[in-house]
Amino acid sequence: MNERIRPDLNRLPDQAIGEHRVRALSLSGLGELLREYGVDHRPIFEEAGLPPDHGDDLTWMSLERLVNALTLAARVTGDRFFGLKHGTRGRFTANPLGYLMANSPDLRTGLRNFARFQPVLSTNHLEFVEIAGGVGRVEFCYPVTMPNVVQMTDFVLMRFVTRIRGAAGSHWRPVSVGLMHRQPADISEYERQLGSRIFFDQPVNSITISAATLALPMPNADPQLFKLVKRYCEEEVERQKSANHPLNGIREAMTRCLQQGGFGPKHVAKELGLTPSSLHRRLKTEGTSFLRLLDDTRRCLTHRYLMESSLKLTDIAARVGYSELSAFSRAARRWFGTSPRSFRRKAPNFNEAAP
Repeated sequence: MNERIRPDLNRLPDQAIGEHRVRALSLSGLGELLREYGVDHRPIFEEAGLPPDHGDDLTWMSLERLVNALTLAARVTGDRFFGLKHGTRGRFTANPLGYLMANSPDLRTGLRNFARFQPVLSTNHLEFVEIAGGVGRVEFCYPVTMPNVVQMTDFVLMRFVTRIRGAAGSHWRPVSVGLMHRQPADISEYERQLGSRIFFDQPVNSITISAATLALPMPNADPQLFKLVKRYCEEEVERQKSANHPLNGIREAMTRCLQQGGFGPKHVAKELGLTPSSLHRRLKTEGTSFLRLLDDTRRCLTHRYLMESSLKLTDIAARVGYSELSAFSRAARRWFGTSPRSFRRKAPNFNEAAP
């Protein structure tokens, strides 16, 4: 295999096992972009807990620290569109999934495999959903324990759009885009990059792609390299399974079940491919219970919705599994020591780059 994609992927990350991770490749181009704003990246990296020189592109780093670095960069530059702009920078093929997508026979196959092997690059949740008429949708979100993900969301959104334009051309626009965060006052850069069909306050971040676009061949695809890199990714995913903290997967399954309206032990166990008794045994092994983890997941989701969305309180209550606003308000007071309305009034708007 090409030596450019053979770093030591088995090297353990510096952070604790179970913490959400991403490859340092995501920092590619960030320092250069900040210099264009006349900003030194080193204080931002230091405050976010990142080394000033991130070293090997495929070493692991904390996903939360990257999220913090992008949020700080937007605030320091005063550019609320910083994440979108960073997403158009950097290298898109000099990593296993970049090679896999670039050498796929067509865009649909590339996106299928990118979603399947997402754990090679990051532990955030990402799917490629195929819907009626051959239309496809990339869906992604971040751990419910992680706030302030607006800039990170915009960054990943534009990374995918830029990859798709590699096959569809620089003027390509998605059928539609969904974003979990609230709509900022100025959406001109979103519209310039993505067209007019952009919807905010959605249950999941998404990019919808037409069947005709998905059928496009990937330029200069090498079938042999595709097979080689695919096998490499399969082996890497298997190696990583033992390092993933079980509570991460259970918490994310709970989140998906809350969005679907059924979040009892049977629903979550089915989402994970387990029996309810097996799920309870796993939780007991980790020193927690289903109700305790569900309560914490609801708290984390509520925290993010109150800070990052403009949803009505009744809608937030429904999204975290409360049919009555009064019960939701009581839970919020227990979690935050104040009512959800008071919490929202005090919370900063993370869509705004300037303080």
